[in-house]
Amino acid sequence: MASNYQADSGEGSPPEYSDSDTDFEEASDSGSGSDTEEDAQTSSKQNVCMHYNRGRCRFGDKCRNEHICKDFLKGSCKFGAGCRLNHNSQSSSSGQGRPSSEETSEEFDGPYRWQLNFGSGWENISNDHILEAQYSLPNTKGIKIYNTQAGAISIDFTKMRVLRKTNIKVRRMSSKDTEWLWYYRADHSWCQYGDKGKASPIQSSELETAYQNNLRGSVKFTIDSTQYEISFKEMCQRNLSTGRKRHVRRRPKYEPSSQSGKLLGITSQIKNILSPSTNTTPKWQFKGSNQWYTFKNTGGCSVSSTDIEKCYQQNQTTMNFTVKGENYTLDFAKMSQVNQRTKAERKIRRV
Repeated sequence: MASNYQADSGEGSPPEYSDSDTDFEEASDSGSGSDTEEDAQTSSKQNVCMHYNRGRCRFGDKCRNEHICKDFLKGSCKFGAGCRLNHNSQSSSSGQGRPSSEETSEEFDGPYRWQLNFGSGWENISNDHILEAQYSLPNTKGIKIYNTQAGAISIDFTKMRVLRKTNIKVRRMSSKDTEWLWYYRADHSWCQYGDKGKASPIQSSELETAYQNNLRGSVKFTIDSTQYEISFKEMCQRNLSTGRKRHVRRRPKYEPSSQSGKLLGITSQIKNILSPSTNTTPKWQFKGSNQWYTFKNTGGCSVSSTDIEKCYQQNQTTMNFTVKGENYTLDFAKMSQVNQRTKAERKIRRV
């Protein structure tokens, strides 16, 4: 399956991506429709969302009830691993924890696996280490994949779903050894809990342990006599004195899979399918303040879009270049460029 990507960060990403930095409205599943007696019994045991099982829960990850396949709970799901509904009882709580489409029951090589389902079973996404690298960044809300059998599709990382394509499902399967990192949204960037130099007395590992013990629970901690509470259900941090809330995200620590070739930007067997469907040469662009600009060997820039494409096709993981004497590095796995002096980072894309 083709895997030409464009990441969508939290800053300036399309409004259809979920989890804005200000919206904390709590939702409950109060939609219409009655359950059967059998459904009601299942629901009463684990607070299963029957609207989710019918494919029409309008609250998504903000729903108070669990998004899990009711037939799976009864041991009678005829679709098995190909079911479009969640089969992991530990991942069905609302909020931005483990996505409802993520499963750990199947065996596979590597620390993770990304798959799409177009209606006829799950298919691996080629070169998914690039997708994983973007997912591991807390500021990235989603990613666009080109050249799939359904054309270009956009994946929302927050709700782990394909936007505007109700017939296409996405999931990320995770190894039990995955190390999960926790972040909070500061005024200007995402900060990791327990990261050196940050005022946080609580570690990501502590939050992960508490989360695994109670997916709908909370953790309290104190900084300079101010008490805070992290709600796993809402995936937010709240100042208990002022009531101010900040978003919280849980993302995996990036680990290269066996198929990534240790962070290779591209593997040799998929070079052809990464190119757009036309015969034109792909263009490389960097993101400015308000738009994307194509790399050109003018104005003091030492590389052109063609130069970058050649390097990309040679299985390079990074590429160095200069602009008016300033040194920059392109990272093909993270799809970004970094000014080596100022450490300023910009997104790049291949279109």
